[in-house]
Amino acid sequence: MYNKESFYDCTIVDLFAGPTFFTPIIIYYIIFKALIQINNKFFPIQTGSCHCPYNSTLLSRNLFMIIGTMPKFRSFFLSKSQFTRGLQCHKSLWLLKNRPELRAEPDASLQARFDAGTDVGILAQQLFPDGMTLEYNSGISHNINTTQELIASGIGTIYEATFRHDSVLAMVDILHKGPGGWRLYEVKSSTETKDIFINDTAIQYYVVAGSGIKVSRVFLVHLNNQYTRVGELDLQELFTIDDVTDSTLSRQRDIPQLLAAMRQSLEGDEPDIDIGPYCTEPYDCDFIPYCWQHIPKCSIFDIANLRKNRKFALYYRNILHMKEIPPDFSLSDNMQIQVEAEVTGKEFINISNIKEFLSNIKEPLGFLDFETFMEPVPSFDYQKPYQQIPFQYSLHILASDKLSQHEFLGQPDEDPRRAFITKLLIDTRPCRTIIVYNQAFEIVRLQEIARDFPEFATDIDLLIARITDLMVPFRNRDYYVRAMCGSHSIKSVLPALVPDLSYNNLAIADGETAMLSYARLAKISSQEEIDKVRQDLLEYCRLDTLAMVKIWEKLVSLIKPREQLLLF
Repeated sequence: MYNKESFYDCTIVDLFAGPTFFTPIIIYYIIFKALIQINNKFFPIQTGSCHCPYNSTLLSRNLFMIIGTMPKFRSFFLSKSQFTRGLQCHKSLWLLKNRPELRAEPDASLQARFDAGTDVGILAQQLFPDGMTLEYNSGISHNINTTQELIASGIGTIYEATFRHDSVLAMVDILHKGPGGWRLYEVKSSTETKDIFINDTAIQYYVVAGSGIKVSRVFLVHLNNQYTRVGELDLQELFTIDDVTDSTLSRQRDIPQLLAAMRQSLEGDEPDIDIGPYCTEPYDCDFIPYCWQHIPKCSIFDIANLRKNRKFALYYRNILHMKEIPPDFSLSDNMQIQVEAEVTGKEFINISNIKEFLSNIKEPLGFLDFETFMEPVPSFDYQKPYQQIPFQYSLHILASDKLSQHEFLGQPDEDPRRAFITKLLIDTRPCRTIIVYNQAFEIVRLQEIARDFPEFATDIDLLIARITDLMVPFRNRDYYVRAMCGSHSIKSVLPALVPDLSYNNLAIADGETAMLSYARLAKISSQEEIDKVRQDLLEYCRLDTLAMVKIWEKLVSLIKPREQLLLF
């Protein structure tokens, strides 16, 4: 199970949801019974004192020979998530139904988002208390029947009300009886109503109304990112409810044709659909590893800042490699640098610009990196939905030819911000320049702490004034080599400049994993395991700031004689 909306993807729903299943099963049953009678009459065998009614080996062989000659029966039953998948790409839907083993498993980060969305949906039920919940594991038919029974009983609210119409399954997050009829509430963990969400409400309305239920209004429930928690959660403020009835109704006319087109596609072999922008719009497809396997590493799709439609314009001209880009295809100066580096292996190093960048850096130097977490439902006072909360930092300080390291790691069941900023302000006092990588991230986090804890605002402003962004020379292509493959992230720059320093052997090797590991600390009971995770977090963040030290050292080596360098 990936998430609630895909719970029934490639599951028993595809088997027992409609007549496309029962017809072949009835035929198989008749054949099976006939073969039993034949075997029982002509091929009885004795096994000890037990008279076996049929020769199982011969029976199995005959049965599967006959079944193998029968046409393949396919299920055209669709769930809501399968319908929206089909809107994005018929090939993706076909692969889900026929080749699900090719589907990429969700990584830990994606699964965490699915889980968070489920939690938000459960919390939103409290907006309409005293309803009845239908459990997923009760089975589709059971939930469909129970939904009808609850409606007939006069109940006012049902969570996960389940309906089937036109071989489409819909599970309504919240079905609430209001004036003039039933109201559908679709809950999303996003912070706004997006047009793509109307596809969800449209197919739900189609199924529910088609099941004979009078639907008066349709609503979309999402989080309010302007809400700031103070004290207990205020659900009326945490959630925003948008009326999407009109936009939902406007799509009803097209649904039968859309379903027919999907089912027609499912009737045939794998659709001959090439890759395109729809592979990632509106969602990243989980069959990308299969459909994109012919795309080489560092292809035209890796040209930084080239618009997607222009990348596909090249692709549809059978151009995959950068060396194949025609001379008349316009590229910016930075794009030209990347392409030339990829084609020729030439290194682009602008000594003059690098020297100017380094001239503004004054010792003692601080190399600073943050790690943050965010959650849809705020846990602490002065926290908004999805606000990034710093919980860890590493700081390497270079002073008087000596390198020292300072760090902080919060406790997951406590708001870490006050302790975080208190220690950070102390640790950074000696630094004339504070070097970060992608300063927008750290500066915004510091500004948010100053907003939420105004007693630190003055000192935070002084800290921000000393920040310099080490990413600048790489973003501007003042230093670019082929190994960076269009990226100026520290994870791409470090191996290109300092190949002997790597994240590969770390238990935690990226920010997403760090965030998930920190959240996991609150659920671990073993102190030994807690200590291990905390140590892994500290090692990861330390390497981030040590990487900046090494990158800075590499830049300095370009403008200073080797004998003047301090090598760490």
